[in-house]
Amino acid sequence: MPSSNRRDFLATTMMATAGLAMGVRRADAMRVRALPLQSRLPVSKFAPDVVDAETLRRLAQQAMEAAKSAGATYADIRIADRRMFTIGIYQPPVPSSSIGFEYSYGIRAQVDGAWAFAYGADPSPAGVTQTAQAAVTTARSLTKLSGPKVGLAPAPVATGEWTTPIRIDPFAISPNEHGYMLGAYMNAAGRVFDGGMMPEFKWSSETRVFASTEGSLVTQHLAQFVPGLTTMVGRPIGLPAMLPFGELKPTGVGFEAVLGTDLQDQIKANAEETARWLGYPEGEADVGRFQAVFDGQTTGAVVAATLLPALELERVLGRDANGAGTSFLAPPDEILNGAPLFGNVLTVSADRANPNYGGVKWDDDGVEPDNFPVIQNGKVVDYFTTRDTAPSLANWYAKQGKSVKSHGCSVTGSPTRTPVGMPVHVSVATGSASLDDLTKRLTDGVLIRGTGYVSSDHQLVGGSFYPPMIFEVKKGKITRRLKNAGLQFSTKTLWKSITAVGDANTVQIHTRHTSHGQPASVLSQVVAAPAAHVREINLIQLGRNR
Repeated sequence: MPSSNRRDFLATTMMATAGLAMGVRRADAMRVRALPLQSRLPVSKFAPDVVDAETLRRLAQQAMEAAKSAGATYADIRIADRRMFTIGIYQPPVPSSSIGFEYSYGIRAQVDGAWAFAYGADPSPAGVTQTAQAAVTTARSLTKLSGPKVGLAPAPVATGEWTTPIRIDPFAISPNEHGYMLGAYMNAAGRVFDGGMMPEFKWSSETRVFASTEGSLVTQHLAQFVPGLTTMVGRPIGLPAMLPFGELKPTGVGFEAVLGTDLQDQIKANAEETARWLGYPEGEADVGRFQAVFDGQTTGAVVAATLLPALELERVLGRDANGAGTSFLAPPDEILNGAPLFGNVLTVSADRANPNYGGVKWDDDGVEPDNFPVIQNGKVVDYFTTRDTAPSLANWYAKQGKSVKSHGCSVTGSPTRTPVGMPVHVSVATGSASLDDLTKRLTDGVLIRGTGYVSSDHQLVGGSFYPPMIFEVKKGKITRRLKNAGLQFSTKTLWKSITAVGDANTVQIHTRHTSHGQPASVLSQVVAAPAAHVREINLIQLGRNR
């Protein structure tokens, strides 16, 4: 197996049957159970006891000793105790809640350039040892198929412990209290005529240890919050006008984020704004090619569906060709050394620093993340890399006077899944125009509000999307809300035609859920993006009254 085909890892499952020799608790491999909504017990009471960090560290070190003894050139482990709590009020307006928990680990091993991966879901000293040996044995069996040896990008040996700073642990709060806050939000939106909301909280808490045969050993206590708060106006509820509520966003934060009456007032104001946009007369679209203004949600959604996957170096190098697809931003040497491909107002950067969503001290390669641009003034200047892929850019980094390094983009949703190189939190740089300023630039165009669904082909060359609200604009003024309309685009043409971006007041948060790796891992990306003006997009009509 060539090291350049790391995405084709063989996965060997090692399921230990004995209980933990270290006597912590019964292991639960990705279990999910419903919670009683009226309970006043803390959410944590419905999950097994938390495994202490010292136990995780001892298991990690034992696995690495086993991998070295078995002859690994390099090996690493991610071992974690995770719990996820979800509560929401859905359609019909019925609340539900659940808790999931997982105690598992995954081990990568490299032998003379060939990689293998093995994982387990009932950790014990014997279990991690056997799994490490299995990963090394599999990697060794593939060395005859491996291509030229490619080393890992250098990184300092990482040691230490880090905790996401939160004030109120959401797992110390009862389902009843969580539900009370959701109900308050729903009632706030309902204070607007015909207004509503289907609110949802997703909380996660995790102790994760990373260790490697190079000597790294780090412990992280991670907390994440992903709210689902979209106000809607209009009936039937399946076809409302919708605007996301941006005051709460995915981030590393505790229950303190959802407290306070100010949020309820802001939700009411958001519903009132939604109703105002719904007040424009309805009409059918004139199909054709138009200028357009995206609000921040739309900009973020299209960036997430087109540019971010196109800049994942594993995909660019063809390692994901049989999975997610390939990238139009290849080969990297030509792209990096070529002329700017996009409008000079477009700058995109990645940043995993807390409190951004996915904020960590070390990524899943044991690397400290940094803030770095991938597109600067319309030119591709870097890619999303890991320690395994960064050496492919050695010539470019040398030309820039930089050393080869990973920026800390290695991520996996679960230790039982191989880490991949993708951004978790991305920002699009702002400009100086308001949404109204950008709209007034349109002589004959469309204003697009909200996310909808954005799809791209496997090469990311083009795609389509269907936002919840599209408005016709004539001579800088909104005339109608277009029904049954959609948009199609060529990716390069779209981003080359971007002429202006909005100011900080137009920034909104878009969250995208994507599947990566083998075995597949569902991961989330957050994009903070301003409004934008583009010269060219195709407007289509999905249905027409006769």
